[in-house]
Amino acid sequence: MPAARNRPIADVIQLRSDPLALFLEAVREPAEIIRYRFGPYRAVLAKRSEHIEHVLVKNHDNYVKGQNYEPLKLTLGQGLVTSEGELWKRQRKLVQPAFHHRSLEGFATTMAKLTEATIDSWANIDSPIDLHTHMTRLTFDIVGRTLFSADVGREADALKDALHYLLDWTNRRSAALVRPPLWMPTPGNLRFLRARRAFDTLIYRLIRERRAAASASGDLLDMLLAASDDDASERLLRDELITLALAGHETTANALSWTFYLLAKHPDIERRVAEEAIRVLGDRAPTIEDVANLELTGRVVEESMRLFPPVWGFERQAIGEDRIGDERVTAGTAVMIVPYSMHRDRRYWPDPDRFDPDRFLPEAKKERPRFAYLPFGGGPRVCIGNAFAMMEAKIVVALVLRRKQLRLRPGFEAELEPSITLRPKAGIWATVHDRV
Repeated sequence: MPAARNRPIADVIQLRSDPLALFLEAVREPAEIIRYRFGPYRAVLAKRSEHIEHVLVKNHDNYVKGQNYEPLKLTLGQGLVTSEGELWKRQRKLVQPAFHHRSLEGFATTMAKLTEATIDSWANIDSPIDLHTHMTRLTFDIVGRTLFSADVGREADALKDALHYLLDWTNRRSAALVRPPLWMPTPGNLRFLRARRAFDTLIYRLIRERRAAASASGDLLDMLLAASDDDASERLLRDELITLALAGHETTANALSWTFYLLAKHPDIERRVAEEAIRVLGDRAPTIEDVANLELTGRVVEESMRLFPPVWGFERQAIGEDRIGDERVTAGTAVMIVPYSMHRDRRYWPDPDRFDPDRFLPEAKKERPRFAYLPFGGGPRVCIGNAFAMMEAKIVVALVLRRKQLRLRPGFEAELEPSITLRPKAGIWATVHDRV
């Protein structure tokens, strides 16, 4: 039977102040589906793997992105993350070729070169650095280079500042109890509109220049233009580019930051990852063929995303009546799917708080239900950039640990900041030492 919680005010307060604890409580409750009332809104939490599969796969046509995606839509427009129906299918068809295996081959070199530059910048730094800040900068540089090649030039800093403000504004608006409409001239709204206008001006110029250019640069922008119809609107391309730019660097930066945090707390595993990197790569730059051989590195990243999934929770809204298991779900109800708590359910994860990359050995993965682990979502709307993100994460982790050892600042413990993504609230502070 479902658990119907009769504490709408308390749950709203906890949803805003500590949502991770709210949903961890649900993992310990015996009910398979839990009903909430968040003020006037009805919601259910799907806890079982097969119930999540029902919503994301078996009856996905009955579910759309809910009201909590409004801040994202204001920023991303109608990109893959936010669009629905036929428009989403058109967007998916547009973007898919950019993430084929043959398209990713050329990006490995770019990822490696920028990672090595980041590592070089740590030379002669004796004091702790915030790894999250450095990973955010690195992943932005990677997505900028792979999206736009060198076309951004001197405007790169302005583009970066605009994107970072758009992301921070979106995070704050998502967590806000009161969301002033954009036509209201609040200081935050005015700055958001300026940042969005600055980004749009540059992106539309790049699109027009590329369409008029005689030669291609081989980046994602070229691939999107090649895959699009001649009359594809600039707005459609703009929405995909900002979606790829924001989603592509924020989530990967978080995944890398948490991975390095966990490895610094487990130096024996860190040493094994370094040994694998040296064995597979030697002293040369990685290629896409090397990525598959960084097997332990991949398992470490997967286990890190189990404990700290970059997208810690999301929802789908029922557009028609449905049944999830034995439970009736009415139209308009939000179905919450929370990887953070799902990844700590003891039915699927023994000793769930322990960091153990062996959970992702092939034989262990076969024993788990498919939707017990979903750092990239699932079903038709699974993250289209998951292969790109995993390749990037494995290359960055391998190259950093091949050359460096990471040690957390004495007494440092990371704090969680569950906004749209799961960030380290005050960064990840560590010292970086040459590997002997």
